Amino acid sequence: MTLAEADAYVDAMVLGTDAAKWGSATDDQKNRALTAATQRLDRERFLGAKATDTQALEWPRTGVRKPSTYINTYATGFPFRIADDFFTDTEIPSQIQHAQIELAVYLHSNKDGISLGGLEDFKSIQVGSISVVPDKTGSVGADRVPPMFERYLHSLRISGPGNISVKRS
Repeated sequence: MTLAEADAYVDAMVLGTDAAKWGSATDDQKNRALTAATQRLDRERFLGAKATDTQALEWPRTGVRKPSTYINTYATGFPFRIADDFFTDTEIPSQIQHAQIELAVYLHSNKDGISLGGLEDFKSIQVGSISVVPDKTGSVGADRVPPMFERYLHSLRISGPGNISVKRS
């Protein structure tokens, strides 16, 4: 994703606080935000496998079906394939590119967005009889990301914000 492509995408966004701050940022600040967004995006667990053993980032990948090529038929309980259409081994889906930009815009305005310790968003935390009181609604904790970031990745990754593991010790 180039800076020009990111700027064009942001220019088409509804002008909110984060997008307005992006517009007044320097090219260096924008590139740093895009790099941080790439690093965070690369921590996701995606479907398929890296296209080559030597590539540094998670995309491009092989064996990933394009999300629009199947539909979920709730009556039968399993996906119905419309076509066998996969991303090529050199293709980076627009969903990944858009997620990167959405996160970069967010991170430019929220500098500590991905470096939080995880407890900043809670009024109180208790261990005995487990009592957690969040300070606000929405995403909380160490890895707060904008909702559109999650939405773009929905059909391309193995797990997401709704997938948690609870283990008894």
